[in-house]
Amino acid sequence: MEPLAPAAGAPDSRLINDFLHAAEQRGEMSVSAARIILCLAFLAMHLPQRAALLVALDPKSWILISGYTIGLIFSLIALRWSRRGAVTTARIYTSVLLDAALVYLTLTAGVLWPHLAYAGILREHEAAIIYIAIIASAVRLSTRGAVLGAVIHGLGLTALLLLDRSNSAILDYGAMTIVIAATFFVVAAILAVSIAHRTRALVRRGADSAVLAERARQRLGVYVSEAIADASLDEAELYLGGASRRAALLFSDLRGFTRYAERLPPEQLVDELNGYLSAMVREIRAEHGVVDKYMGDAIMAVFGLPTRAPHDAIRAIRAATRMQVALTQHNRERAARGLPALVQGIGVHYGPMIAGNIGTPERMQYTVIGDVVNLTSRLEAATKDEGVGLLISADAVEAARRSDQPLPALRRHASLVVRGRDQPIEVYTLDPDAPAAP
Repeated sequence: MEPLAPAAGAPDSRLINDFLHAAEQRGEMSVSAARIILCLAFLAMHLPQRAALLVALDPKSWILISGYTIGLIFSLIALRWSRRGAVTTARIYTSVLLDAALVYLTLTAGVLWPHLAYAGILREHEAAIIYIAIIASAVRLSTRGAVLGAVIHGLGLTALLLLDRSNSAILDYGAMTIVIAATFFVVAAILAVSIAHRTRALVRRGADSAVLAERARQRLGVYVSEAIADASLDEAELYLGGASRRAALLFSDLRGFTRYAERLPPEQLVDELNGYLSAMVREIRAEHGVVDKYMGDAIMAVFGLPTRAPHDAIRAIRAATRMQVALTQHNRERAARGLPALVQGIGVHYGPMIAGNIGTPERMQYTVIGDVVNLTSRLEAATKDEGVGLLISADAVEAARRSDQPLPALRRHASLVVRGRDQPIEVYTLDPDAPAAP
């Protein structure tokens, strides 16, 4: 590939280079496929007629058939290079030279052994292949390759005209014939270089746009979840509103962290909080959960939104158990740094909720609202009074049991009356000593 303006070590530059290289590969693949068809066509046209001449060691027949056969073999190899992504600048140049070799192999044979109606190479209809080959070199999207092709074909055509002087007895080139041939050649060369340069610039512009779009998507995914970022970018237009959906929700919060944080310098507070959140979110994402928001040291995650996903309830429960295991490991790392252990509470619930864009047309947020959100928050808060690290509603457990995947080991904990509810709800927690529920 030709060098690009950005530094080769920059990530964006590598992406653009890869984009351009893929375009060059597709171009070389097209040229190789066209050359295969042409070589097969020429072999099918000449081989039956020249089979007897080959046996008689006719030089023209041997040159033509051997040249087309070599061109066919090389084209098959070049097609394999293209499909494997192994196209290099050197191989592009080799391919350009092969095109020229096949062109002038055919035309030279016609000059050395002219037919009865021969009136000069410039008047032969086969000469048009020179201009086609020059323009075709632009398909590779290599400006240098197009220039190389024009130079090689210029030298080749000049050599043919000098060789054609041996047929001077039957040649009758007028000035207009020379001018027309030269004009066609120059126009073909200009078109080839222009097409290669312009198309490469367009591909580069498209690559730049693709890189910018991917960068925007990645950075948007830092501020919101990648799933929400992808869903919003796929929408032709964003609008306020929501729809009722059934999904699983997880709330987690640290116990006593606010009082502990009051004694920390801001830099240490941010460092410790980010370390904890990173460890927890890693487990949520492992179960394909989407972090809806952070509220200080609290996490609200949803499973089954914004796109529907199977087994959302059991994935939420598994994420909660993974978070507890991850917190144990995180606390070991904190102890090694002389930091106190963290204690968290987690609540999991399942049910209908409103999911959609909330806010104003100028600033909106994709989130979930409804009684499920409130109840999940209450369950998380109840873990402190109940002395457990995890409380799961019976609705979430029943939804998880309807899946075809095994549940973590659970036990019924109690019937709780939570704030905002008149009727008690059944809740479960982890039971390491019990077998996995069916």
